[in-house]
Amino acid sequence: AQVRRQKIGFIFQDFRLFPEYTVRDNILIPFYLDHRAPDEQMLHKLTEILGIAGKLHSRPAQLSGGQQQRVAIARALIAKPRIVFADEPTGNLDTRTGEDTMRLLMECAAEFGQTLIVVTHNPEIAQKAQQVIRIEDGQILRGELQHEKGNLDTQ
Repeated sequence: AQVRRQKIGFIFQDFRLFPEYTVRDNILIPFYLDHRAPDEQMLHKLTEILGIAGKLHSRPAQLSGGQQQRVAIARALIAKPRIVFADEPTGNLDTRTGEDTMRLLMECAAEFGQTLIVVTHNPEIAQKAQQVIRIEDGQILRGELQHEKGNLDTQ
């Protein structure tokens, strides 16, 4: 459990925010569970990048779906995990918010040097990946995105 909290970040399709906690506390849960002092500098940086710095004292019910997803992203990134797993991170969002959220997630992962693994049914999101592993009819198909061609080659 300690390795999971410190080395792996999770972004769930349904956000999994605690309604009784503020945005700040929802983001800082990994630190609370590890009995560590919160990284205030990282909290400030993430919430600024994700556009939720002004919402730290709000509760999840007071936020839009896109804002809730950004809180979930911040929680996944706050402990600076090496790997971030995102399960349909844009599945509950409208197209524009989904695109913005995916862009922000990729920018954060790049800035903090993290590996981002995204599970999605959306081919537009898959095309943004450096590497794609498809599962079709129970079979694993592996492909790599050709950035210069803009298409997906599958082996």
